[in-house]
Amino acid sequence: MKKLKIPIIIFIILTGFYFAFYFFNSPPNGYNSSSSFVVNQGENVKIIAKNLLDEGFIRSDVFFFSLIRISRKARSIKSGQYNINFNLRNTEILHILSEGIVATEKFTIPEGYSFKQIAELLGNRGIISSVLFIEACNNTDILAKYKIPFDNAEGFLFPDTYIVAKDLSADQLVEVMVKKFFENLQKIPYTDYTEHDLKKMVIIASLVEKEARLDSERAIIAAVFYNRLHNGKRLESCATIQYILGKTKERLLISDLKVKSPYNTYLHTGLPPGPISNPGYKSLFAAVNPADVDYLFFVSKRDGSHYFSSTYKEHLKAIKRYDSSGKIGPQVS
Repeated sequence: MKKLKIPIIIFIILTGFYFAFYFFNSPPNGYNSSSSFVVNQGENVKIIAKNLLDEGFIRSDVFFFSLIRISRKARSIKSGQYNINFNLRNTEILHILSEGIVATEKFTIPEGYSFKQIAELLGNRGIISSVLFIEACNNTDILAKYKIPFDNAEGFLFPDTYIVAKDLSADQLVEVMVKKFFENLQKIPYTDYTEHDLKKMVIIASLVEKEARLDSERAIIAAVFYNRLHNGKRLESCATIQYILGKTKERLLISDLKVKSPYNTYLHTGLPPGPISNPGYKSLFAAVNPADVDYLFFVSKRDGSHYFSSTYKEHLKAIKRYDSSGKIGPQVS
């Protein structure tokens, strides 16, 4: 009987441990819903376990703390905002925290948006304060870090679909977009990477993004702007007027073309002081690889395409043909 007693006691103890582990490891309720949980920078594991208990994710903070110690994952737990389901076991919650599977936001930045439009989009989605985002775009430390040769990050916020951590700061979010810009720029054969050439290329790409509707015309429109610069002609891009006005007008008035601004390419020769939009890959590619044409003018055909001309005389005929209203439209003249 003595020989049988010891195995029986061991069996009872092991069974007790098993059921205790099963009980405390299981969720306190079966709710199939989730809630946000934040691990702050510098929080120790005891505080994290206590917070999980207080917010209803676990049955025992002592058990969760012991689980962390046994698994040796105390230093693996990462700070951030998490989206945790209430029906998860303790081991599953620990896996999420130690792997840094933070809650994320998904959003898309359309091609041609200005940094103020991006700020408004992010603010409306509740992703980041529009004010903080604009401040981040003007952050001189970020501009210096990525050698952005302008007063803000306009032109360098790459249009794309992003999936980012919910607790990302405005500065971090701007850096994510700027890094994506340079990643895409590196895909384009581009040797003259001087500050002057980078400035010119990004500004031209931003103009192309706002003027072009067809991909097949991007390189041609880029060539028109380069040709006009080379010939000392004002760019006279209606897109720069729209940028100054801060809104899109179907028709610009003569008075609009006279608005005083360094971005007014109807009044000033050369490039505007900076980009007027954030161009996508195709417009960047066109600005780096303009078409080999001698066109100096283009006028909208009102169907998304343009008519290109090499002489002003031909351009006037095109205006008469495609713009019978005689009003100012999206054209270079």
